[in-house]
Amino acid sequence: MNSKNDTVLHKILSDFEKCVDPESEKLLGKRAWKMILQLRIEQLGSSNASKKIKEKINAKTTATALNWDTNDAALSTTQKIFNRLASGRYSEAIKLAQSSVHTKEEASKKVLQQNAVKSANSKHAKNNKIIDEAMEYFKMHRSEYKGRGGKKRAARDLERLFPPIKYHTYLKHLKKIK
Repeated sequence: MNSKNDTVLHKILSDFEKCVDPESEKLLGKRAWKMILQLRIEQLGSSNASKKIKEKINAKTTATALNWDTNDAALSTTQKIFNRLASGRYSEAIKLAQSSVHTKEEASKKVLQQNAVKSANSKHAKNNKIIDEAMEYFKMHRSEYKGRGGKKRAARDLERLFPPIKYHTYLKHLKKIK
């Protein structure tokens, strides 16, 4: 994308961020549609064309947006936004865009949380298995750890024999064993 297109996109996004009430939503929608039309004229290399040619491009772009019907689920919200902008329902278009952004952010957060939980559960499952094996080892060799400081010695041995679990974790689990 060229720098002029980047500037247009930046303008749309900065205006979008300022939108807080229905009147500003309407104004933002009008500005967004105007910028879309300007961007389309630039895409066609017609920025220096006559006013009449630009009006034809705008009319064709508007007609296309009004008649656009996609079966692609990834584009359905974009299609609805363009349909609303082209028909002059600016506030509705902006509300839909805001809702879509919010929905995608929430979905993204949910996926990240689920991935973090899966990762944590996977790690905990491995560690719990190691701890279980270490506790079984301790029970089988309990006689070696009789007397004062026996569980501390056992925790040191378990840390060495069953990594990556640390001494204090083993000691905590050993203290639960009577």
